[in-house]
Amino acid sequence: MALKRISLLIGALLLMAAAPLTAHAQYADGFDIPDSTYRAQHKPNKATFMSSLVPGLGQYYNQKYWKIPIIYGGFTGLIYYASYNNFVYKKYRREYKWATDDDDRTVSQYPAANTERLKDTWRRYRDICFIGIGALYLLQVIDANVDAHFFDFTIDKDLSIKADPMLMPDFTEATGTRKGTPLGVNITVTF
Repeated sequence: MALKRISLLIGALLLMAAAPLTAHAQYADGFDIPDSTYRAQHKPNKATFMSSLVPGLGQYYNQKYWKIPIIYGGFTGLIYYASYNNFVYKKYRREYKWATDDDDRTVSQYPAANTERLKDTWRRYRDICFIGIGALYLLQVIDANVDAHFFDFTIDKDLSIKADPMLMPDFTEATGTRKGTPLGVNITVTF
């Protein structure tokens, strides 16, 4: 008896697995959208959000894959130089501290005036790198937004301006005087 129930259960599961699991929506007349004309909209807000969440993700959404290594290369370079400048800044800060304290056990290799100038210089370099990191982050967010706005923008190959000579209509016939045939230029812009 148990074998019969197990075989029925397995058979029912196989039948359900083999049956197509599709659903068909019912549309009112006039609301049918053919699949060939439907295209998902590209949303600039989504690209901006994605790029602000993870740098480069907005460029991925916009299918501008070649920009992603440039963004991460810029971040890598700026972070490297910021950490190097911070290392040198801490070195000169320590030297300045040793030069200005009254402890005989700590002796600086440099005079206090030089170490103060070097300390301030390397701190400025470090701070400029941090500003560059912020600027690069903001720039890649703006780039993702602008690219998303222009995602569907196409440029046709038929961008042209054509100038042709033409005879303008003669409006002097009403007065009875005719001074000549007016000539003009017809300009056609195709885009």
